[in-house]
Amino acid sequence: MKKIIASILVFVMVLGLVACGGGGEDTDTEMINVGIIQQLQHGSLDEAREGFIAGLAEAGYEDGVNIAINYQNASNEVANCQQICELFANSNIDIVLAIATNAAQAAVNQFQDGDTPVLFTAVTDPVSAGLVDSNEAPGKNVTGTSDMPVIADQIAVIKDVLPEAKTLAILYTSSESNSEIQANEAKAAAEALGMEVIISTSSSTNDIPQVISSVVGQADAIYIPSDNAFAGAMATVNASAVENQIPVFCAVEAMIAEGGIATTAIDYYELGKQTAAQAVRIIEGEAASEIAVETQKDCALIVNDTFAKSVGVEIPAEILDKAATLY
Repeated sequence: MKKIIASILVFVMVLGLVACGGGGEDTDTEMINVGIIQQLQHGSLDEAREGFIAGLAEAGYEDGVNIAINYQNASNEVANCQQICELFANSNIDIVLAIATNAAQAAVNQFQDGDTPVLFTAVTDPVSAGLVDSNEAPGKNVTGTSDMPVIADQIAVIKDVLPEAKTLAILYTSSESNSEIQANEAKAAAEALGMEVIISTSSSTNDIPQVISSVVGQADAIYIPSDNAFAGAMATVNASAVENQIPVFCAVEAMIAEGGIATTAIDYYELGKQTAAQAVRIIEGEAASEIAVETQKDCALIVNDTFAKSVGVEIPAEILDKAATLY
């Protein structure tokens, strides 16, 4: 009886080895480790991240199945960006997505001399930020998508809503180089439409109410580019604008939703999916350095009529009729 039992146990063990691939072939799927560093949390950057993850899943790369996503938020601190990238470098990350300029700069500084490819998104001017040699030929193990808005169109929207506006205040954070680039382009566009321009900068989110108050009585409207600090403080912008009864126009939809009147904006979720398509090309063998930086060409009119009314602005009916999204 003991011999029979022993024989049965041996047979069961053999079956178990065969079922588990014990014949020598490893059937486990090799996981691809994806590190995502996001400069801070706000609507546009969140949408870019969500679109990226969705785009990967649509291409067959699903978190927890064949890729493992390590997501880190830097809370808009440059030092945190650097520490997160160091963490990624010590964590066998295979590919990095950096969302927004400071995060992208930290990632490129950390990985540019290694084999780990870096993707970026929600970066306005990758060349000026030092991320790539050119948008057409990145020249490094880096590529991604730019969120450079069509600023002239956005300034034209201000004139459409407020045809009598003579002076435009442009507000941005002094430490954000991409915001300065957009501000200069907005200034040229406004002057081309016959408006005078006041530029006022914030050094931190704490002084945003003071910066807004400083242009009250001098400007007929405010324009804010896709500035991360202002985007993260739109509740403060909204409150200050309503208190001072001054119209605010912003560059991106998430900012309009929280406290701006109107803009022509890109879709950050789709921008994230566009970046995911680049990631798939890299995963499947292409070099990041040979993939051109991409932009999103299709913009839609976004209008927040509720906020407009709160600052005493009546939006013309023809503009409301054209809005792709109306808040």
